[in-house]
Amino acid sequence: MNTYDVTVVGGGIAGSVAAQFAARAGLKTLLIEKLKTPRNKACSGIQFPYLERLVGRRAPREVLCRNELLKVEMVTPGGRVVRGRMRMLNFWRSTFDSWLNSLAGNAGAEFCDEARLTGFRVEDLGIEVRVAAKNGERSLRTRYLIGADGLNSGVRRSLRPTDSKGKASGALNYYFAGAADLDPNTLYMFYSREFSPLMFAWVYKKDDWWVVGTGADKNLLDYARRLLKYVQEKYALRGELVKKEGFSSPLEFSVYLGQGMVLLAGDAAGLVDLYRGLGMDNAALSGRLAVKAILESESTGCAPILAYQRLMRRVVHKTAENARRQAARYATDEALNRSLSYPNLMKDGLLMLSAAQLNKVLPAERTIMLPL
Repeated sequence: MNTYDVTVVGGGIAGSVAAQFAARAGLKTLLIEKLKTPRNKACSGIQFPYLERLVGRRAPREVLCRNELLKVEMVTPGGRVVRGRMRMLNFWRSTFDSWLNSLAGNAGAEFCDEARLTGFRVEDLGIEVRVAAKNGERSLRTRYLIGADGLNSGVRRSLRPTDSKGKASGALNYYFAGAADLDPNTLYMFYSREFSPLMFAWVYKKDDWWVVGTGADKNLLDYARRLLKYVQEKYALRGELVKKEGFSSPLEFSVYLGQGMVLLAGDAAGLVDLYRGLGMDNAALSGRLAVKAILESESTGCAPILAYQRLMRRVVHKTAENARRQAARYATDEALNRSLSYPNLMKDGLLMLSAAQLNKVLPAERTIMLPL
């Protein structure tokens, strides 16, 4: 039976970063991904440039989309338009995640795609993990298990099956190859309960395709169709609908970091932040901190989950605080409009400018997640 120090489930951002840093630290590391790579993932693929510091490398130009996103345009429920400059990374998750897989492999991690976790059992001498791969099912032993297997995390369901809430939240993107009265270097954000009851809806360009998308906890298709009709009429979006892509999850969005020798990172830990509309930065940071917790456990003898909870305290607190802010913001159109008033936006803009400057000198693990 093969043995490892760390086994990471999920080849996305959280899992790849965790595997990379575990291997860098000299831990014998296995990273498994259930799909054949490069594999796509329904995701915005938009993130602030500090993500590069969190993943440990600067993204090469070929990993990013040809069109850069340099500006934002926010539309309030009342139709008021607010514009600003904000440089963002724009990438396809298939390309970006495959690059992160290679970083983990180059650091010394063993990477296996088309390898699916079928179960695990915590024992006195470690964790027995069962994996179904291309050459059949096998068992292996690992000292630590990191579940980074997304919003439908099998690791989380095994640890805490009550987190499945029965109804699914999700997002849906429409991809158009065509033209529109829109700027290919701008991210358009629509704050309207007509288009989403959870967060802003979005329109932007990736290479040759326009992306029109939204998220909801019920009747997702209705919200997406309303948004699409609005964009087609308002911005003369025309052309071929290339594909529709989305995801849904019945798991609670609440944060849960795992137990004992089993740690959860990224979406599996519930680190999606709807207030900010982002989760990839939290995913990368949690992958790093999960490994740091394991290393602290090795050197001090403390339980890894306790070290991880302490290291993640700031992230967990901010994610929970933002969940409360988002619920209050989307309670009514009046509350949503108020949150986007000129004084509030000015205050938020100044805070973001200050945080962006601080991020240039702060250690990567102390990065201030934006927008605030």
